[in-house]
Amino acid sequence: MRQIQLLGYAGLLPFIGLTILQLWPELLTFTPPYSAFQSYSQIILAFMAGVLWPVLYQQSERFLPVWVVSFALIGWFSSLLVPPQQLLVLAAAFVALRLFEIRQGSRLTYSPAYSRLRNHLTTVVVICHLLYWSSL
Repeated sequence: MRQIQLLGYAGLLPFIGLTILQLWPELLTFTPPYSAFQSYSQIILAFMAGVLWPVLYQQSERFLPVWVVSFALIGWFSSLLVPPQQLLVLAAAFVALRLFEIRQGSRLTYSPAYSRLRNHLTTVVVICHLLYWSSL
């Protein structure tokens, strides 16, 4: 579990770093492009949904993996929106994915420690999205 926690929290570094640089651009001589935050967000959303796919596919309901893939598609289709709207859609997609995981609890058999980790990670990611959104 220790390695999973380390990797999970390390995955927050781009979200936190890019949000800080957006809020305080004077920390650098250049402003990182919005696309860096947006792309990373889409990649992580697709990754988080993608790791659920094989677990849910093995369950009796073959319909569930379709729902999981929809999160990645929502992230990709959010590219068609203007940045403020896109950030809100991505933040909502992270929340929806976590709620989906909670709803599928018995199928996913998360340990209490991993469930807490997912809650922490999702909370920080959504806060970063909202802070970034508020700065646009």
